[in-house]
Amino acid sequence: MRADDFMDMVPPTAGDASPSEASTPSGRRAWLQQALALAAGATAAPLLPREAAAQSKGTRYGGLFSQLGQQATWRSPEIRLLRRISLGITAESVARVKQRGYSAYLEEQLAWEAIPDSVCAQHLARGFADYLAMTPRDAIAMQRADNIQPITNRYQRYVAEQAILSERQLLERMVEFWTDHFHVNLWAFNGFKPFHDRVVIRPLALTTVGALVRATMRSPAMLYYLDQVWNTRWGINENYARELMELHTVGVTGGYTQRDVYELARVLTGWTVDQDGQFQYRADNHDFGAKTVFGMEFPASTPGRGTQGMGEAIAFGEHLIQHPKTREYISTKLLKWFITPEPTAAQVQAVVDAYGSEGDIKAMLRVVLSPANVQRAPAKLKRPFHLVVSAVRATGAQVRSRVNYQTDNDGIGWPLGSLGHQVGAWATPDGYPDRAEFWAGGIVDRWNATQQFAQSGSTGNGSVITNFAGFVADGTIEGVVSEINRRLFGGEISEALATELRNVLRSGVTTARLQTAVRLALMAPEFQYY
Repeated sequence: MRADDFMDMVPPTAGDASPSEASTPSGRRAWLQQALALAAGATAAPLLPREAAAQSKGTRYGGLFSQLGQQATWRSPEIRLLRRISLGITAESVARVKQRGYSAYLEEQLAWEAIPDSVCAQHLARGFADYLAMTPRDAIAMQRADNIQPITNRYQRYVAEQAILSERQLLERMVEFWTDHFHVNLWAFNGFKPFHDRVVIRPLALTTVGALVRATMRSPAMLYYLDQVWNTRWGINENYARELMELHTVGVTGGYTQRDVYELARVLTGWTVDQDGQFQYRADNHDFGAKTVFGMEFPASTPGRGTQGMGEAIAFGEHLIQHPKTREYISTKLLKWFITPEPTAAQVQAVVDAYGSEGDIKAMLRVVLSPANVQRAPAKLKRPFHLVVSAVRATGAQVRSRVNYQTDNDGIGWPLGSLGHQVGAWATPDGYPDRAEFWAGGIVDRWNATQQFAQSGSTGNGSVITNFAGFVADGTIEGVVSEINRRLFGGEISEALATELRNVLRSGVTTARLQTAVRLALMAPEFQYY
C-alpha cells in the first residue's frame, strides 16, 4: 500500500486541515500525515507517547509526540507491569493483575507451571498433535525427501498461537528472549529448530542461565547451525566457539581474543550429532593436545574412548556461566528487554547481584521488574511479533488451528512477513534485533497489518477472525469507545484518541466504521508502544 492509499482510508474529521491550511496541519489525518512523513526516513518510528518522549529527551525521537499533541496516560503500576511481562494485555489479564496486586501477580507469573492453561493446552493438542509427536529423526527423513516445509510451517503457527492463547505470558516473553539469545535459523540443516525451541529453550526459560548454556551446548540444532558438527581435530571450525562467547555468555566486549576463539574450538572438538539427530560426543574427533583458553589451561592427555576429553568443554562451559562478564552481559540484556535501552550502572549491578552462581533467572527478574524500574521505564516500541500477537489478544480474534501460516493475505504469517519478523527466520545467529531504530519506518506496513484484526465474520482461509458483536453491546458510540478502551488499553485510553474514535463513529456505528475505529486504535501510540 502507498502512503496516499493509506490516507484515503482514514475518514476526515472536523479537526482536519483544509488544503489551504496544509502548512499548519491538525487533526487525525494531519497526525497520520506527519507520521508517514517521518516513516519515510531511515530513522523514523511510530509515534512515542509523551511520557516516553520526555524520558528519551536528546534522542532522535525526543519530543516528537508532544509536538503532535498526543499523550498516553499509563497511570496504574499494575498495568504497566502487565504491559512489560505480556505479549499484549487483555481485559481479563487487566482484571487479574488489579485483583492480585503488583508483587503477587509477578510471583504468579514467575511460578508459571502452577498457572492453569488448559484452553491453550487443549488448543495445541487438537491442532498440533502430529507436530508435537515429531522427532529429530522424522525431521531428517523429511529433509531427505525435500519436504521440510510442513514441520517449519507448523512450528511457526505453534509459536504464534501459543503466544496468543497462553495464560503464562511472562514465560512467553522469556521464551521469545532466549529464542533470540540462543538463536537458530529455522532453515538450518534438517529443520531441527522446532526441537531446539520446544525441548531446549521453553522448559528452561525461567530456570537458570547455566541450565540454558549447558542445554544449548548439546542442542543438535545449534551444533548444526554453527558448524560445530564439522569441528574436528583434523579441521578446526571456530563458528560455534566464537558465538558461545560473543553471543551466549561474556559478550563481544568480554575480553577474549581471537586466539581464545581458536583454542576453544579445539576444546569443543568431538561435540557433534548422531545419525538420529541426537547429541553425541566422539572422542576419536577430539584434539587431546595442550590448550590455553580465556584464562583456563588444559594439559595434553592421552587419546581415549567414550567421553574422554569431553570434560574440557564441560569445565569451560562452567567457567563461562560463572564469569563476571557473563553476569554483566545477561543482566544488561534483560534490562534492555524489559525496561530501557540504556540501563544505568546501578540497575545493572543490582541484577548482577541477583545472578548467583548459576544465573537464577527468577531472582534476576524480580530485580529487573521492580516497581521503581517499571514505573520509570520509557515506553518501548513493540516488535512486529509482539504487535501482531497483542492485536489478536486485545481484539479477541478467534484463532483457528491447522490453517496455513502463510495463506495469501489471510494467514497470520503475512503481516509478520511484511513487517520483517517471520517466526524463526532471522538469518544470522544474533537473533532478531531488540532496538526501536531497527523496526522504525514501518508505519504503512503496520497499518496494513491491522486489516488482519479488524474484519468481522469469516475471511476464507484466514487464521484469525474478529467478531465485533462484543464491541457494540449497547449500540452507542460511547459504548464502543468504552469497550475499545477496556480491551485494548486497560481503561487508560488518552482523551485525544477517545475523541478521534468518537469522530470516526459519529455518523453511526456501522461495521465499516467500527473496523476503521479498531484499526485506528491499533495504530495509536498507546497500542504500538508498551
